[in-house]
Amino acid sequence: MTKTADTVVLVLLPLSAAAATIAYGADKFIATTLFFGLPIAYLTIRRPGIFRKSLIFAFFFSLPLSIFVDTLAVYDGAWYVPHSIAPFRLFGAATLEIYWFGLLWVLLAVLFYEHLSGQSISRPFSPAYRWLLALFALLVIIVPVLYLIDAALLAIPYFYLWMSLVFVMPMLVWFLVRYPAFLPRFISAGAYFSFLLLLFELTALHQGLWTFPGKHFIGWIELFGYRFPLEEFVFWIIFATPSLLAYYEYFADDRKL
Repeated sequence: MTKTADTVVLVLLPLSAAAATIAYGADKFIATTLFFGLPIAYLTIRRPGIFRKSLIFAFFFSLPLSIFVDTLAVYDGAWYVPHSIAPFRLFGAATLEIYWFGLLWVLLAVLFYEHLSGQSISRPFSPAYRWLLALFALLVIIVPVLYLIDAALLAIPYFYLWMSLVFVMPMLVWFLVRYPAFLPRFISAGAYFSFLLLLFELTALHQGLWTFPGKHFIGWIELFGYRFPLEEFVFWIIFATPSLLAYYEYFADDRKL
């Protein structure tokens, strides 16, 4: 199958997911599965040799990051999922759907990136990966410690902005300055995920799958009658996936085109 055909399919799948989510009133778990799961299934069928490494990276990247980022984000009101299929919220904050969302987003991003690079079989993990795991282990420890001392310590004003300025932008900028040859590939992946994540954003807001109840935002954007924080558009929709791929390429892959 040609790259043009791949592009058509990968664009049509999220559009189909949006239509199904609205038509059948899908909850966040099902909507997330549709938006990310359908492209994941397609890319896995196209290149099964890249799935295992992508899944391992997605699990060990998304789980600790969700424990830290999503917990603190909920405490600051950066975002909130009002309904869940599970009767609990980890640390009184993040729902099961948030962790599922994180896992599938990272998995799809890495699969798409490896497919874009033409890889049929994943390369071994870089030895640098252990340093990323060590950092994430520290983040995982911080959350329960603060929660047990005083859950109010988890509420950091303007957490969305600070998190983006610490974890999203520096890694992306540093990586591209050091390895500028990756810029075209990052732009291609970023363009696709900007489309997918914006489509999911608008669909989710239409269906009430998540909200932004906090007040600590630097601004707001309104598109097609739907309003969401400026941080959501800039740092999540546009830059989060390229930044994720910078982490992947530097810590888990070989930094070679």
